[in-house]
Amino acid sequence: MKLRERDLEIEFTDAIDGLVFDQMKPKQPNFHGVSEMHRVDFVVEFDEAIIFVEIKDPCNPNAQARGLKKFKKELNDGTLSSTFASKFIDSFFYRWAEDKLSKSVHYLCLVTLDAELLPNFSDEIAKKIPSVNKTSNRWQRHPVGTCQVFNIETWNENFPKWPVSRLVLIAVKDA
Repeated sequence: MKLRERDLEIEFTDAIDGLVFDQMKPKQPNFHGVSEMHRVDFVVEFDEAIIFVEIKDPCNPNAQARGLKKFKKELNDGTLSSTFASKFIDSFFYRWAEDKLSKSVHYLCLVTLDAELLPNFSDEIAKKIPSVNKTSNRWQRHPVGTCQVFNIETWNENFPKWPVSRLVLIAVKDA
């Protein structure tokens, strides 16, 4: 199964099911209709777990310098980690309300920045998701298994069965 976010594509070779979760138009098959809720890009189900995948591509060859500057500012001031945490929390709640979370859930983020900029970002997001690294003796299930951030290179090193690649998209002008 291949899922695509703009020109980044991930092949989830052993997935049972998967969907593009952030569809914004009512006529799209996975439009969820609650525009106030943040949402991850993909929800992918495997035999043993469900993963939520969020993709941000600030180093896209077609990205504007202004956008990259804004992205790095939000990365440094904590705004971006709050946004990523909200995407997980809202998506979790939505899928829970659909009764679609019968397995452990993991949050994987793909961000096209240099690897040295990413380790602290995982920790910042995890701190803002209430249940990461926390538990209660009353809980029968743990809401989130892991929260990790990768770039394309580290993603492909860690998940060789789920390769990510950048597609070459050619713009066609009307004649």
